[in-house]
Amino acid sequence: MKFSKLVAAISEPPRPHAQGLFLPSSFLRFVLLSGGWHQAAVCALSVAVFLLNTAPIETQRRIIDTAVHVGSISAILTLVTLQIGLVLAYGLAKLAMNVYRAWLGEGATRDLRLVVTQRLEHGDKEGSSLANGTGLAMILAEADDIGAFVGSSLSLPIVEIGFLASIFVYLAFLDLRMMGASLLILTPQFVFVPLMQRAINRRVAQRTRLLRRFGDEMLSPSKAESSAPRLDEIFAVDIGVFGIKFSLNFLMNLTYSLGSLLVLGIGCVLAVQGQTEIATVVTFLSATTKIVDPWNDVVDWARGFAITIVKYDLVIRALETAPDGTPFATAATR
Repeated sequence: MKFSKLVAAISEPPRPHAQGLFLPSSFLRFVLLSGGWHQAAVCALSVAVFLLNTAPIETQRRIIDTAVHVGSISAILTLVTLQIGLVLAYGLAKLAMNVYRAWLGEGATRDLRLVVTQRLEHGDKEGSSLANGTGLAMILAEADDIGAFVGSSLSLPIVEIGFLASIFVYLAFLDLRMMGASLLILTPQFVFVPLMQRAINRRVAQRTRLLRRFGDEMLSPSKAESSAPRLDEIFAVDIGVFGIKFSLNFLMNLTYSLGSLLVLGIGCVLAVQGQTEIATVVTFLSATTKIVDPWNDVVDWARGFAITIVKYDLVIRALETAPDGTPFATAATR
């Protein structure tokens, strides 16, 4: 395929849009509807990405082990060349995956905007919630947030969870005791992350409703009240979200630091006792560092998934409660 044809293909949405487009009642069904078979393709690409991201950990260990025990320069250069090839392949695969995700996300955003726009143009009576601030907010802000998440909604957990699983399986093969120490890094987060995320979700839903009301009030000529109280409410909710979010980041970073120190301490003790090799300790430290970003991505994905479901449900409710009888309702009513 020529480059111009590739650009033209990327410029087209994932699927054609017919009249009577509707939104499913479930966000996951919307993801599958808007992406179609492309979601399966980007998920398959995601598997290749996490496998290519895992392989360099073993080649790094072999380079160190060869330098310490063999001392062969040609063998080291061969492994270094292989490492460069793996890094390059990983980078290109991830680039393709990111572009694919963005394309799917923009297609989903277009779907959402099209449904709400058609409802505004043909369905809603004057004075309804969709005909004023709510409809505008859904098109300009909420559709962007929901659509942007669609592209990575399925592929991101495959990449990151697959990478984490492959890392821990590999570490268990090297040394089960040190793998257990590495796993302790993440264990406390299974307690505080869900609790703090639920608190964030509640505030996000409250913020979305406040912004809609603010938009309605700004566009309503009959309301001459000051907008300051509503803006103060939004400000207070935003500060609450930031406080929880940054506290969550602090706790996660603290567990990473303590976990890395634990791995280093156990590894050095085992090395001194002759129960493991220095190359293995270095590998574990490298792997411990490498699990930070994917685990953060998994937590961010879970946070984004929960928030997106909240926002999608709010959009669905707004469409369902519109006073007209047009066919642009949810799939549950079809």
